[in-house]
Amino acid sequence: MHDLPVVVLGAGPAGIATGLELGELGVVFEGSTVPGGLCRTIEVDGATFDLGGHSFHTPHPEVRELVFGAVDMFEQRRDARCFVRGTLIPYPFQQHYRHLPDKDLIAECDAGLEAAGGSVENGDYEGYLRAKFGAGIARHFLLPYNRKLWKTDLAEMSPEWAGERVAGTTRRDGDGHFARSGGKRTPLRDDTSVAYPARGGFGEILGALAGRLQRLEPGRAAAWIDPAARRVTLRDGESRGWTRLVSTLSLPRLLAITEGVPPDLLEAAGRLRSLPVALVMVVVGHAVDTPIQRIYSAEADCPAHKIVVNHNSSDFLRAQPRHGIMAEVSLSPGQTEPAPDLAAMVLKCLREMGLVGGPEEVVSTRVLVAPDGYPIPTHDRNEIVRDVRAWLEKRGIFTVGRFAEWAYINADEAMARGLALGRSLRAELRAEGRSARRPLRASRGEPRASVTRPHLDSARIVASDGSRGR
Repeated sequence: MHDLPVVVLGAGPAGIATGLELGELGVVFEGSTVPGGLCRTIEVDGATFDLGGHSFHTPHPEVRELVFGAVDMFEQRRDARCFVRGTLIPYPFQQHYRHLPDKDLIAECDAGLEAAGGSVENGDYEGYLRAKFGAGIARHFLLPYNRKLWKTDLAEMSPEWAGERVAGTTRRDGDGHFARSGGKRTPLRDDTSVAYPARGGFGEILGALAGRLQRLEPGRAAAWIDPAARRVTLRDGESRGWTRLVSTLSLPRLLAITEGVPPDLLEAAGRLRSLPVALVMVVVGHAVDTPIQRIYSAEADCPAHKIVVNHNSSDFLRAQPRHGIMAEVSLSPGQTEPAPDLAAMVLKCLREMGLVGGPEEVVSTRVLVAPDGYPIPTHDRNEIVRDVRAWLEKRGIFTVGRFAEWAYINADEAMARGLALGRSLRAELRAEGRSARRPLRASRGEPRASVTRPHLDSARIVASDGSRGR
């Protein structure tokens, strides 16, 4: 293939969206054999799992139009719970703690909430939670939950992202509603409508959109980037030229394979912290008798902070004979191996929640580790990312996506940013005299690529008990 004006590295949500906007002007290289990144779907012993708990909801109309135009989608009301002292209450805790039977806990949360109202604009994330929600809500759920999720001293984290993620104490307090349009994200709540592919897993979305790319080359990863020569060398030794390069790789990875990066930028990027996540996948030999889709737990004896009952994501999955339950367990930064008894600990927790019964119900378990699960929003994150991106953009290299921007964003936000970047680059190329017609996006009625179940290139299987139930 001849050189093209724009090379895109990575066919996750951001890379695919960028490529769709670029049309014939760009080529997307993906190191894996299939697209999707951590939005891919796998099947384990007849049950469907996503690499991470996914559902679709967005404040971006163009992203909704794109997804619903590519895949038949199923919509339903979100059913999420918090697991507190052996009791399941509606999510979020700060709106529903009065459902708990402990009157002393309720009184403490009420008193703390009444006294809350300190400054939440600056400072750290722990201070934000205490000031906004009061001592009781913070102590009984939000602090232990976030410490379990982030495996990081919360005082080392910036709270700037919290307004988009942490629901308020009422539905009318300005941040307890998820905006459907206008591009502004606010937190999920208990009556939010969420969507999921009508058939298959979340990966169907990325597979369908990738099938509309004019130029996608899977199984081809970048090995070296020479900004001065505007060349990228792939792992198979082939070299391609570019006038613009878009990377969805993590910033430290991108800098490690780029020629001429100043040592101070390499050192700064090395300070960016990410959170590895273990995904414990439990295959149950029957339909799970609950409508719940998500459970959030701050309990110390339950290793998971989030439980995903994936087969409640659509009526198609509910009708399958085997159901999948996935527990998301944060590992400490830099940790590569989960506890050897992690699956057993998760099963104990699932039994306490009433999601599974005896051992005979469990067909098998599998543990996967995603080395990069969440970018940790430390206080120096903005400055580091700003400096790195400024150096790269002077050399025609642009970054977009969760770890390319070190931003705690969902797939839909990554798509929105990819679409915006693609439009911007297409306009620049038009100004330079290159042909840059707006690409036509195929409708759902036109042929599209089928989703191939992926090899687990970006998530490593670390344990599988191989058990079989009756």
